[in-house]
Amino acid sequence: MNTAQRDHHNAVSWIEAEIENMIRDLGKPNASAAATSCVTLAFMLRAIDEAEHRRYRARIDQIYAEYNASLVSAA
Repeated sequence: MNTAQRDHHNAVSWIEAEIENMIRDLGKPNASAAATSCVTLAFMLRAIDEAEHRRYRARIDQIYAEYNASLVSAA
């Protein structure tokens, strides 16, 4: 595994872990801050490409949309 592949693997692992933490913390203030920050940082450091950046951002948005929809349907 070369350096770029290792950096990508580490970035993806980090992002996935932060998204899992975000899911556990949904409903708390700034629950998505760490996930959003690590996605942005990984992109800025070129560990993930633009398509992956968009995909992770969309995934975070989708998680929040599903969470908010569940709150509305519960009310």
